Amino acid sequence: MSLSRDILATLAYYDALDQPLTAFEVWKHLIDAERDAGKPDSVSLGDVIAALDEKDLRERIILRDGFFMLSGREYLVGTRIRAEKVAVAKLRRVRRLAKVLRIVPFVRMIGITGSLAMKKGNSDSDWDFFVVVRAGRIWIGRTILTGVLHIVGKRRHGNRTKDRACLNYFITDDHLAIPTEDWFSANEYTFLVPIIGREAFRRFELKNRWIARFKPNFRPTEIMPVWFLRDSGNLSRARALLERIFDFDVLESWLRGWQKEKIRRNPKTRIEGGHIEATDQTLVFLPHPHGPEVYEKFRKSFGELRLRG
Repeated sequence: MSLSRDILATLAYYDALDQPLTAFEVWKHLIDAERDAGKPDSVSLGDVIAALDEKDLRERIILRDGFFMLSGREYLVGTRIRAEKVAVAKLRRVRRLAKVLRIVPFVRMIGITGSLAMKKGNSDSDWDFFVVVRAGRIWIGRTILTGVLHIVGKRRHGNRTKDRACLNYFITDDHLAIPTEDWFSANEYTFLVPIIGREAFRRFELKNRWIARFKPNFRPTEIMPVWFLRDSGNLSRARALLERIFDFDVLESWLRGWQKEKIRRNPKTRIEGGHIEATDQTLVFLPHPHGPEVYEKFRKSFGELRLRG
């Protein structure tokens, strides 16, 4: 009964994200609905497949073209297939851009999060970048990365969003643990697609093992995605040279003051419910975070399903 409940919770949560799941994805992203202390750490794919065929679940979920979803949401299959085709094309563009970004000084990792990471964006959507920079150089790293993206015409600003990088999350490589430990963050970072920075990505996953409290089948990534770009000796040497050129505390201090003043003046920083941070370890710009909205939709849907059960 506990596994059936967790499967139902998983399908309800991803229904709040308009995302039907394959049986493998149900297993991989299985949610521990109650986070029971006495439950086993994980369950097998075979157990999930068997549970998906049980009568009590089949009365509330449906299988269509290899995807499981809540009853009445069959149209999401076509939506997902179309969105995945768009997302693959976008990820190819991100990978081409990353060939340039590998040389940006102080950047230790770039990953894709949000709708594109889940392969559910639309043709006009942007690319949410999650950036890890060297400790003590977050302000310089952000400035240079922003400048490079602006020069190549790939920085999101104003109404220019389509196929542009949205720089909404920076952390330093000595501060890799995500402070917000909830279901939305667990989902966000299990879907994160690393583009550059293998070592920083490995350390990031290890620092965020708390995800397993929400997703018992969470395991660190063993095989990097096809979009990942490996570093090379020449690139490393070129990046190290650029870092020596810009590696000054006085420059970091000046950019900190300048950028904090810009952030303070930005009216988006005062939107109620927004998540804005600007420290020497974390720069977060989420004026409209989706976590509370998604959780509320899930809570209502899952509650109704359990009542019917």
